[in-house]
Amino acid sequence: ECYTVHARDRYQALRRIIDTRPEFYGIVFCRTRLDTQEVAELLHEDHYQSDALHGDLSQDQRDRVMKSFRTRQIKILVATDVASRGIDVTDITHVVNFDLPDDYDVYTHRSGRTGRAGKEGISIVLANLREHYKIRILEGIVKKKFEHKRVPTSKEICDIKLKQILDKMVSMETADKELAPYLPAIMSAFE
Repeated sequence: ECYTVHARDRYQALRRIIDTRPEFYGIVFCRTRLDTQEVAELLHEDHYQSDALHGDLSQDQRDRVMKSFRTRQIKILVATDVASRGIDVTDITHVVNFDLPDDYDVYTHRSGRTGRAGKEGISIVLANLREHYKIRILEGIVKKKFEHKRVPTSKEICDIKLKQILDKMVSMETADKELAPYLPAIMSAFE
């Protein structure tokens, strides 16, 4: 998938894309350590389960981050290409290219993180208008067309989050007699 955004809007686009995918468990690739740390901190401040993986981390810090990611305490790993080498995590649902790499083989390597052990996933690119020539080159290399999408609206995000809450409520196991006294108030609130 490809989303065309202004550079200044990349982070907000990333949030909106993640917000419309409740099952998101993936890696956000940034070009530099500084960008990686900044995006991870912003996501953490906005209450996303995220952390950064880059070359400035000690081996202990790296091990802690990877353990948290493997056990899904962290759902979003923000990483540089160099730091992510050797990561072997299954069931990754999404890879986001926050920045397009200069080396096209790196894109293939990043995207391949979702296709481990016969699994499927979604590779997402946040590109600006000047990078569309790179998208065409990538399409030729991977022999697949990008699906160009628009960034989700706040209404779409709200609809998805509301559906999530309703599904969670419906799936809660409660004895009918325990719930009965609350039904009028619940129904009134839903009106």
